[in-house]
Amino acid sequence: MNGALEFVDANDMTIMNTSEHFMATDVEWDPTGRYVATGVSWWSHKVDNAYWMWSFQGKVLQKCTTDRFCQLLWRPRPPPVLTEEQIKDLKKNMKTYSKRYELKDRMSQSKASKEIIERRRVLMEEFENFKKQKEEQLAAEKKERLELRRGMETDSYDSGWDEVAQETVEFFISEEIIEIEDPE
Repeated sequence: MNGALEFVDANDMTIMNTSEHFMATDVEWDPTGRYVATGVSWWSHKVDNAYWMWSFQGKVLQKCTTDRFCQLLWRPRPPPVLTEEQIKDLKKNMKTYSKRYELKDRMSQSKASKEIIERRRVLMEEFENFKKQKEEQLAAEKKERLELRRGMETDSYDSGWDEVAQETVEFFISEEIIEIEDPE
């Protein structure tokens, strides 16, 4: 094996992905069939020892380089804690259990939402106070602004500001032309 991998859908025999783990010496499926581990063993190659974790679709999930990596073995699935009867009962009443836990999830999200809303309310209150302070400052400095602008009122939109002529000046600074040759 030179490290070439093909991930095939066993239902319709289509290739989902083709990839490579160069010099791979080991391929191990996990007990669930969801993950694959490939490795370059120190027993076969003294350099580039590593193992890669793959999804069943052929996507690399993790690359882990380890000196003197020898072997990767999946931990066997532990025996279930529940009896067969308890598992059947759990599957039968799954909707009841899921409703109960969904309610708990919604309650915890609601609590988080209340905290966020309260924080936003405090921030909005601080902003309103800041805005009020600046509006008071603006009103207090109005007389001075009028003197500096020779009596022209500019605090409101209908102050005649649009009657003042505006001039826009643009300056051309430089132009640079770069020719890119076709690599063909």
